[in-house]
Amino acid sequence: MLRIIALWEGLAAYIVLPLLALVVTADVALRYLFNAPLVWGTDVKELILLIVVTAGFAGVSLAGEHIRVTLVEERMGARVSITFIVIRHALTAIAMGVIAYALIQLTLDMAAYSERAEMIAIPYWPFAALMALSAAMSAVVEIVKMFRAPAEARQ
Repeated sequence: MLRIIALWEGLAAYIVLPLLALVVTADVALRYLFNAPLVWGTDVKELILLIVVTAGFAGVSLAGEHIRVTLVEERMGARVSITFIVIRHALTAIAMGVIAYALIQLTLDMAAYSERAEMIAIPYWPFAALMALSAAMSAVVEIVKMFRAPAEARQ
């Protein structure tokens, strides 16, 4: 699982993010130097940015870097803190599972209705599927962390 997450984040960081920079640079340069922006530039930039943002779901879960308020958690006793951590992982897994399920449904609808970008013939469903995969991987990571939390807290 760790290798899959690393591969997915690496793809986003080393291939997709530089691609985004190139498209933005080309679009801005063409717009301001020649008054000829890329007609499809906005659609492509939005889709690329979507991949970059959602690629980090599972990695953030794996690293325990989701935004959370630890003000209450820091003041709890050891046993209550473990319970709280397990509940937190369970709720995050449920939320990411619901997001993954909704995105799978959205992917199927997009594929059935052939939804695509407005200015370029790029179908939306592969992007929704990648988002669903990211959310599902994050849910799996949270479930694993939920079961490992009590053992890790004892060490």
